Amino acid sequence: MRARLRSWAAVGGRVAAARELAGFSQRELAERLGIHRSALTRVELGQRQLDALELSRIAELLGRTVEWFLTVPAETLASRRAGISADHDVQRLEDALDQVSRDVELLSDVGALTLAATGLQSGVTTLAEAEAGAAEARALLGCGDGPLVDLQAMVERLGLLAFSLDLGPGVIDGGYLRTGQVGVALVNGAAIAGQRRVNLAHELGHHLLADEYAADVSGGSGRSEREALIDAFAIHFLMPGPSVIARWAELSGEWDYPRQRLFVLSAEYRVNWSAVVSHAYTLELISRAERDLLQVQRPTVGDYIEVRGARFAQELRSPALAPAYAQAAMRAYRRGVISADRVVELLHGTVTLDDLPTPASDAHRSAADGRRASR
Repeated sequence: MRARLRSWAAVGGRVAAARELAGFSQRELAERLGIHRSALTRVELGQRQLDALELSRIAELLGRTVEWFLTVPAETLASRRAGISADHDVQRLEDALDQVSRDVELLSDVGALTLAATGLQSGVTTLAEAEAGAAEARALLGCGDGPLVDLQAMVERLGLLAFSLDLGPGVIDGGYLRTGQVGVALVNGAAIAGQRRVNLAHELGHHLLADEYAADVSGGSGRSEREALIDAFAIHFLMPGPSVIARWAELSGEWDYPRQRLFVLSAEYRVNWSAVVSHAYTLELISRAERDLLQVQRPTVGDYIEVRGARFAQELRSPALAPAYAQAAMRAYRRGVISADRVVELLHGTVTLDDLPTPASDAHRSAADGRRASR
């Protein structure tokens, strides 16, 4: 369970944060609440307490639960593209990930969701150790060194619940936090398919390597170095070096130009163009000059199709929910623990009320009524 906030100032801070994310000015929210703007200012400063009805109304207007305003937010490790700063995008990610983690906690608390914890024993301080960690993760999965299919299901076997939601075309790639023994990852569904897979593999690195995580994502050299190690883990997890080198040799007899071979590798391993080009350079399959040229010669869909019809499978298309989480939500509903409206909310609109089966309690009641009627 989340720790409770201990002061009205902290609650007021949550009100201010939720108001800003919802796009309300103090005056606009105060008018909707039927109070003076100065009263709302005092609430946000912690100088005025809220009663239950007032907090419920604020939660309704800002699209939150009352619990959200009263509990400490989970600490999130957010991944963003290097060299770009966008605090609002980071806040949007943290907000979405916080809500997903609360939903995970709910399903865990009602006994509908359990997931085994997994981690790697050794620390990672060098690129070689990151590559070894990726090999160890694959060994845990028993999946060999070829392309990984259905990455979302794969990471779940390693104790990570993965979600893809559209966070908009901003700078945020994804984020990770731990709730209890379970890891929760959220990737930006607005990214292209291959990038979404790389982003999820990156969050898996934070999960398996027991990384320190915090809401501060402002950077610093130490953090940049750590992120580079996690990036190395991610690409070696998706594209193990020996496997890629062997496949490159096979493709060399079929395609004369490195660009064509990279098309095939990108499609087979389901990795975006920038990542596959950089990895090929790291593995010394292409020169620095070739890498620099290929990075700006980004392929089109037609390029992929031309090379034996190679194309991407659309993994992690938003909204994509962790399989165990979705099953747990339906399990809780069938048991009558959560309502129909709540399960639709938990499943992010991937089902409607008409799609839901009859809860077990209702089915039993109907059967009992039928037996009584037949007597």
